[in-house]
Amino acid sequence: MNIRNRITPEIPKGYYANGFVLACAKTNVQELVDGNLHYVVKLVQDAKSSLTDDSVSGILSLLEDKNVSTDLATSLVISQWSKLGLESLDFGEGMPLHMGPVSSDIYCLFLPIIGDSNAIRVLVSLSKSVVSKFEYYMNTFLETNNVLATKIGEKCEFV
Repeated sequence: MNIRNRITPEIPKGYYANGFVLACAKTNVQELVDGNLHYVVKLVQDAKSSLTDDSVSGILSLLEDKNVSTDLATSLVISQWSKLGLESLDFGEGMPLHMGPVSSDIYCLFLPIIGDSNAIRVLVSLSKSVVSKFEYYMNTFLETNNVLATKIGEKCEFV
């Protein structure tokens, strides 16, 4: 979660490195399966609003402690990169062809599609053993939710 405007003192203007901590939305599998999209969005909103200056300070203290190790193996980090504007940066060689990481193990990233400001690319990492099942369920979801499929367009690619 972006902490730039959430901590005191604020991160100084002109600081361009990362300014985020992980905020966790917690639930059990049954509640997640039984819930709807509103339930999931509310979980994320509650996790974000519960992040205080004190909790950020505690997280930073833990990160500074070299005796503490973090294990993100069971985490999914969702991050919105489609509005960063990095796809329009020109360092003298022209506009980028792609903006985003080459690969990611724990991230679900919302990336811009170069040349189409009304579209996003969603990068999700999956183990090889579940890719075909994921593709099947996503296509089934798109077929049964025509309103959503119309809104997101006709194109859904699985790579």
